[in-house]
Amino acid sequence: MKNYVKNVFNRKQSEYVSNGKKPFNKKKYRLQKYSNKYKVNQWEQRRKKAVLRGFYKQIGKDQQQNLKKFAYEANDQYGHEKQQKRISAFHKARQEFLDKKNEERKQEEGAFQVRAEREEALKKYKEKRMQTYKQLSRKTRKGQPVMNVRLEMLLEKIQQQVAY
Repeated sequence: MKNYVKNVFNRKQSEYVSNGKKPFNKKKYRLQKYSNKYKVNQWEQRRKKAVLRGFYKQIGKDQQQNLKKFAYEANDQYGHEKQQKRISAFHKARQEFLDKKNEERKQEEGAFQVRAEREEALKKYKEKRMQTYKQLSRKTRKGQPVMNVRLEMLLEKIQQQVAY
């Protein structure tokens, strides 16, 4: 049995040498495909590379700004006008983001104010309706409706219509 295993192993190695291709490793494939730990490690490596790339990019920008700064100082010494600084893309995007955020906040405040006004109007309407219901539901001792209150309410309605 041991000889058979050695022969198979040697045959696979000889195939690797002759084909120039690696033999398929099922264990490694499954580990890469299904292992969460492997995926997390891959993500961490990509994140580290991205951070380093951003770091080196920032260093390059800083060096360019320093060169420009020295060039501006040299120009100022000779009486040349300063060129207006351009706003970087990051600062421009940040400013746009802050503007949008302020706009959203203003819209929220406006919506809150409209909601409060609507609630207040609804509260007044319900209170007035309750008063009219109480007045209209008043009865005499014999159970008849009090006509004096009803006539006053009709008079108020007519006066409001004439006023408009």
